[in-house]
Amino acid sequence: MSSIPMSPVIEAIKQSYQTHINPRPKVATKIYIACSGGRDSMALLFACQQLQLPIHVIHINHKLQKISDDWQQFVEAYCHKHHIDYDSVCIDWQSQQVYAADSTISQEQQANEQQIGTQQANEQQARTARYRAIIQIAGENAIVALAHHANDQVETLLMNLCQGTGLAGLTGMTAFGVQHEFGKPIWLWRPLLGVTRDEISDFIAAHHLPHVDDPTNFGVTNQRAFLRNQILPLLDERFHKVVQNITRTQQNLTEAHHIVDDQYQQDLALCQWSNGWTSHQQCLHIPNLKSLSQARRFNLLHHWVKGSQKFAPTRQLIIQIEQLLQSAQTDQQAILQWQGIEIRKYRDTLYRLDADYVKAIHSKSDNRVLANLTADVGLSEELSVGLSLELVLASRAVLPNESFQLLSQSFHQSFKKLCQRFDIPSWERQFAKVVIMNDDEEKVLTASQTPPRFALLLPNISVWLADAGELNLATQAPCPWHLVWIDSLMSESH
Repeated sequence: MSSIPMSPVIEAIKQSYQTHINPRPKVATKIYIACSGGRDSMALLFACQQLQLPIHVIHINHKLQKISDDWQQFVEAYCHKHHIDYDSVCIDWQSQQVYAADSTISQEQQANEQQIGTQQANEQQARTARYRAIIQIAGENAIVALAHHANDQVETLLMNLCQGTGLAGLTGMTAFGVQHEFGKPIWLWRPLLGVTRDEISDFIAAHHLPHVDDPTNFGVTNQRAFLRNQILPLLDERFHKVVQNITRTQQNLTEAHHIVDDQYQQDLALCQWSNGWTSHQQCLHIPNLKSLSQARRFNLLHHWVKGSQKFAPTRQLIIQIEQLLQSAQTDQQAILQWQGIEIRKYRDTLYRLDADYVKAIHSKSDNRVLANLTADVGLSEELSVGLSLELVLASRAVLPNESFQLLSQSFHQSFKKLCQRFDIPSWERQFAKVVIMNDDEEKVLTASQTPPRFALLLPNISVWLADAGELNLATQAPCPWHLVWIDSLMSESH
């Protein structure tokens, strides 16, 4: 690399590679370059060639302009001439799927594609289709190099600012980071974020690099083109080096964002309780939450509610949660809904239920998932041996209006009262189980006999019942097993 003439483009890629890619040798064996054939991506491609990086080009033909096929042929010809591995992918907007450019296409599909140029796809739709195609070629955990530069970063910041973004939106794009698309992680590498458009143009001219021009870059139809061609030139006339200045502001905001994130992690550690019996439910301790300043509490709730969701919650939702926290009713069952998740309050705990769990508790999930969530608890053989029992135990659901007598107590309590005693919120109570004798042994009992009930299994706690007195336990004590529910939703994600 040292023998290559330096330029802002070459230097930026070289430094970024050493900083972000070299420390990750397992994923650095191949770098996929998203190349449209435009000036920026061709500069990135050529510079990576000069640095002799292990590159593989991916060209996405969006089929949105009549000249899209010409761009595809241009990129393919360049890669073929320079012996660069490449894949071209076309977007089939009719089915919202992608297919390899060299695959067999029916005449009907070809006819449909000829009409695509008249259709309109917004930036988000095009982005979604583009990443779907990239993942199809590169696979999970691949490094994908993008040619975003300093001017793109400024345009992104201004767009987010005009749309009322938060601090995260003002930090812009990252030089290197993992991003989850369609549930699959990929690494996005943007080595040119510190290079201006003018510096890239100078690089293209100096090396006489061929490239194509996208006519949409020169109009004012979309927001980015409007900022690029109308707003930024005016700002640059009034404020010298506006791109560099805004870039510096963006870097300052990024540092501030890191500080806020560190504070969030500290506040989360203070307020977060055990997630309970399922990973699909998150809990915050309300007294600790209230001890934070309003700004820190707002920040914590903002991140906590968002979780792994793609988009952040609205400010109005956080305000509603604040009002819920201030409610004097400790058992208030108010439910706030957002993007399929639910926020609930029970006593001193604030709960965040994810979308799959919400479907399960409302019996709207498929039967298999719901059956697994409420599956019988397997009682180990060691339990019977250790307690000198020759009983085969099973479990069943709690019956309507059933009451229970705990070990060492002389009175019965309703199931509802017991749940309140052990802080079991209402939506979790449907998953409670009663440990009884095996069904086969129940059959030998006469009609007047009641199968012994040995224990009540509740989320997070299991307690002995009076019928377990024959176990010769000296005093009331927790059951010697832990309640472990089969979390099918989690097992399916692995």
